[in-house]
Amino acid sequence: MRRRNFPSIYFGVFAGLMLVAQQAKGSDIPETGSGPGLGAPTQPVRFDLYRGYLIVVQGSAGSLRNLNFLVDTGTTPAVLDARIARKLDLGGTESASIVILGGRTPGEEASLPSLEIGPLRRSNLRVVTADLSFFEKDLGVRIDGIVGLDVLGQKPFVIDYASRAIRFGETRSLSVLVPFRLDRGLAVFEAQIDHTPMHLVFDTGAGSMVLFAQADSGTQGNPRNADSAHRDLAKRLRTLRLGAEEFRNKPAETERNPKPSQLDFDGLLSPAALGISRVSVDVQEGVLGFSR
Repeated sequence: MRRRNFPSIYFGVFAGLMLVAQQAKGSDIPETGSGPGLGAPTQPVRFDLYRGYLIVVQGSAGSLRNLNFLVDTGTTPAVLDARIARKLDLGGTESASIVILGGRTPGEEASLPSLEIGPLRRSNLRVVTADLSFFEKDLGVRIDGIVGLDVLGQKPFVIDYASRAIRFGETRSLSVLVPFRLDRGLAVFEAQIDHTPMHLVFDTGAGSMVLFAQADSGTQGNPRNADSAHRDLAKRLRTLRLGAEEFRNKPAETERNPKPSQLDFDGLLSPAALGISRVSVDVQEGVLGFSR
């Protein structure tokens, strides 16, 4: 039986997506005016690494300190564990659902008065509250929240998997540079898989390359055929090109696209699964950097 990687919560609140987008186009653009010295490098934020790819840092939410936050660039908006929300007496404004690769989980929208991770500060942050206790059962560590680019992208940053540190305010020159567009808080960029252009989401919460099954003229109306056709492509995946860099013989999983009418990309890229040792993200410039 195939062992599934831990699913990344990569799309956030699908029920309230248009509401969030209409209220603030800036939901795609993190705040840049809060916190001291946003343009200068700061002390690195150390992290623990689970399963070789899941990044966990410490931070605070409201009056609560020493909380564990999963760093997942494939999550939007930020997610707060329901237990923490109750401690902070956060009242949910409306029901919502979180889409994950394996299905959905219920949650509520809420406003978090403050969130801090290293040099990053956010106030009145729109979050989704949901039960995250399954992380502790699966990983053996409590996860109090999940943060993506709406929090992390306030500053350029470098994730160094080798030293297990995130350096904010730093744009170290890496060997591969790839432009990306920010789509509803997700970094979407173009790659070539077996010489075919595809749009992928940069997702530190994914444990492997994930490609979404796509229906074509021969499989329309029959999802099983569509899944089978895409799975064959994944098995034959021989090359993955990011800019001028080529990766060979990398495995990929296939999943049914959970929101085919709204997700304008073809899959998820996990830097850890490719053996990438450092990755940089500059939201303001729209550039991803990679180094093996």
